[in-house]
Amino acid sequence: MGKKKGKFKSGTWVERELFLSRAYLSLKGFAPQMLVLFLGKRDMNKKTHECLNKNNITMTYAELENIFNRGRHNQYGAKTKDGISRPRITRGFNDLMAKGFINIIRQGGAYQQDKTIYALTDDWSWWQPGQVIYKRPKDTRQLGYRNKKK
Repeated sequence: MGKKKGKFKSGTWVERELFLSRAYLSLKGFAPQMLVLFLGKRDMNKKTHECLNKNNITMTYAELENIFNRGRHNQYGAKTKDGISRPRITRGFNDLMAKGFINIIRQGGAYQQDKTIYALTDDWSWWQPGQVIYKRPKDTRQLGYRNKKK
């Protein structure tokens, strides 16, 4: 039985240089937890400690929502949505990109199996306050009926 691509591994490590860096210490909100989840998806070579899938990591909104909304129930036993919100997830992605921890290799689309592919980068090591290393590309698709009839 083979490994499923994109699943979390049994353990991970975070290099001291990373978690003591200026960029990591300036991460806000949900971004530090998201970075640990990205690091948890690395496929490491046990002998050389080299990341084998550094440029091929997926992380979806649904996946993050499922992790943080798991087992939440209100007083009546119904499932609640009080875990992590999509805007918090978006801000986390943007913060990780701006500080050079991740970059988008291929933008996903609207189809269920077309996921965005991210790369873990080491650009955080030269990040300075006020600097934006990567930005998310603007979505230029026209959705729905946006053209007004004349």
